[in-house]
Order: sequence, then structure tokens, then C-alpha cells
Amino acid sequence: MLRPEEVEMLVCGCPTLDMDELRKVTVYDGFHEEEPIIKEFWEILKSYSSDLQKQFLRFTTGSDRVPVGGMGEMTFKISALNHNTDMLPISHTCFNQLVLPRYKNRDILREKLTIAISNAEGFGLE
Repeated sequence: MLRPEEVEMLVCGCPTLDMDELRKVTVYDGFHEEEPIIKEFWEILKSYSSDLQKQFLRFTTGSDRVPVGGMGEMTFKISALNHNTDMLPISHTCFNQLVLPRYKNRDILREKLTIAISNAEGFGLE
């Protein structure tokens, strides 16, 4: 027999986020893991509140929950957009992909990323 919390975790996934685990399963397209923009991206993401981190996960994957097996069971991709740095980051939720323009500095990266994840509608499912 399972407790209600265990059934919820099996059906909905884990509500606890670990950005270090997400970083471990991330692959890069057009970026290198050691580039300043990528280092700054992860620092910004880790500095976000738990609610903003959940919004980020929803923006990029379509769900604010970690898969049942944990972050290690998923793949995540960050792709570079080498032109039009005025636009916001884009996500492809079917592929767990974030398309990130090469912003000029950390402040612009934080601003654009925060705007994108804070205003994403998702699929309207709660």
C-alpha cells in the first residue's frame, strides 16, 4: 500500500528541484559549458526563488515537476541563438530545450530570462 504522498509523486513527479542535477544532464548546441554566458546562466538560475525555478522548469519542459526518476532521467538542451539579442529566450517544451540568445552581459541575461519565464502561459493545465 502507498501513502497519498507516494501516489502523488508517482503520478505527478517530484516537486523538489535540484538545479545542479539539471546541469549534469544538460547538453549544449552552439555553446560550451565553460563559456561565461553559460556559467552566468546557471548562477542566475540557482539564485532564483523556488517559485521562479519551478516557472523556469515549466517554461522549458511544460511541467513544474521533476520526472519520477529525478532529473537524471531527463535530457535538457541549451541552444545558442547567435543573432537578435533583443528577443527573449525561446523554449521547445517537447524537446526540453531552451534557445538562448547570446546576450551582451549578465544583467540583460537575467532580465530577459526572468521576463520570459514569468510571462509564459504554458498549456493552461494546472
